[in-house]
Amino acid sequence: MSLTHRLDRAAGLPAAYRLVDAGFFGVLAVALAACYATGMPLAGIAAVVLAGFGLEYAVSGVVTDGIFRGVEWADEAPPRLRRIVAEVAADFGVPAPTVVVDPESPGGVNILGDGDRTVLIVSEALAERLDDGPLRAVVAHEIAHVALGHLRQVPVRVAVTHVVGLAAVWVVALRHVPPQIAMVGGGVFLVAGVARSNGVNAVVYVVASAGVVVVMRALAARASRLEECHADDVAVEHAGETDFCTGLYAVGSVGAPDDAVAGAAPFAIRRTRLERLTAVHPSIEHRLARHGVVLADVADRAASERVADD
Repeated sequence: MSLTHRLDRAAGLPAAYRLVDAGFFGVLAVALAACYATGMPLAGIAAVVLAGFGLEYAVSGVVTDGIFRGVEWADEAPPRLRRIVAEVAADFGVPAPTVVVDPESPGGVNILGDGDRTVLIVSEALAERLDDGPLRAVVAHEIAHVALGHLRQVPVRVAVTHVVGLAAVWVVALRHVPPQIAMVGGGVFLVAGVARSNGVNAVVYVVASAGVVVVMRALAARASRLEECHADDVAVEHAGETDFCTGLYAVGSVGAPDDAVAGAAPFAIRRTRLERLTAVHPSIEHRLARHGVVLADVADRAASERVADD
C-alpha cells in the first residue's frame, strides 16, 4: 500500500494533504535553522526566503498574464463545452473559467491560473470524442481544484522547495566562499530552479542541492496526489462514478503530456522509478480502485465514446 493510500485511509483526504504541507513547512524551518547554525546571518536568511518566494511568484504571475493574453486570440470554444463548464462552475459556486479548445493536443485537459483567474484548456479531440457525462466529469475534476483552493498551493510548495534547496547549497558549498560569490551562486541556483524545464537547468538544480530538491518534490507530489483524489471524489459526487471513471480512462489512455486530469504518466505499469517518486497524480489503477472500478470495466466504453450533436 502506497504512502498516499495510507494517509488517505488514516486521516481522510483534506487532513492528509494538510498534514503533508505541515511537514513541508517543518522541513523549511529545519533548513533555515541549519543555515543559521552554519553562519548565515538573520538578514541573509530573510533574503533567502524572500528571493525563493518572490522569484517563484513573480514568474508565476508573468506566466499567468501570458496565458490570458494568449487566450484573447483563441477561437471560441464549442457551445456544448461552454455550457457544461458554466453549469459545473455554477454548481461548485466558483466563477466559470475561460474555456479554450486546443486543436494540437491529442487529449489533454488542464486548468491554469492563480485561483482568481483561471482558464480551462481542453483538447479539441477529447471535446469531440466524449459524451456529455464523461466530459462533464473530467471538467468537474479540474474545476474542483479551483473550488478546493488547490491552485494556490502549487507555487507555495515550489517556492518552499527553492528555499530548502538553496539552504542545502549554502550548507554544502556557499558558506565556504566569499559573500559576493555566494550571492551569485545562490542566484544562479534559483534561476535554474525556476527554469528547470530546461534539462541543463534541472541537472544544476538537483546536483547543486545534493538531491534535496528531489526529496522536496517527492513530498510535494504526495500532497498533490491526495488533492487529485479529493478532486476525483468531488467529480464523482457531481457526475457519477461511471462517467468519471470512463472519462479518466479515456484521458489517460491518450497519455497527453499537457494533461492535468490523468497526468503525463497515468498508468502505474508504465511509470519509471523517478515517476513513481515524483508524479503528482496517483496512477489510474489506484484512482479507479478507490471507486471499486478496474480497468476492464471502463476500457471498452472509453474506447467507444462518441459525441452526439449538440
